[in-house]
Amino acid sequence: MTRTHQRFALLAASLATLLVALALASTSATASEFCGGQTISNIQTCFGASRTFQIVRGRGTTTGVCVGYNEIGRGGCSAGAAFVAEWNIGSAAFRTPRIMGNSSNNTTVQWADAS
Repeated sequence: MTRTHQRFALLAASLATLLVALALASTSATASEFCGGQTISNIQTCFGASRTFQIVRGRGTTTGVCVGYNEIGRGGCSAGAAFVAEWNIGSAAFRTPRIMGNSSNNTTVQWADAS
């Protein structure tokens, strides 16, 4: 092999390694569930385990819900039991996801996730 061919082969191998690393790093985040089956209302909040996420979503069985993070972050609310509350916070960061009812009536968390 000539010196030019060796350099080309080394460059091609380096590029292939870089592409594989980028592909593995860019795999989409998977949603992780929290608070499923818990009873909530506008004064009862359920917090999930802390994790890195950008989007938090959820739905209640009998009333609407609001989703957010930590103690202060409150984002999207749903219009009723058949609707999903979703909040795209804008950037991924380590937070504690939360879901609460948006009615004084109790509801059960049908599902909630953060991704």
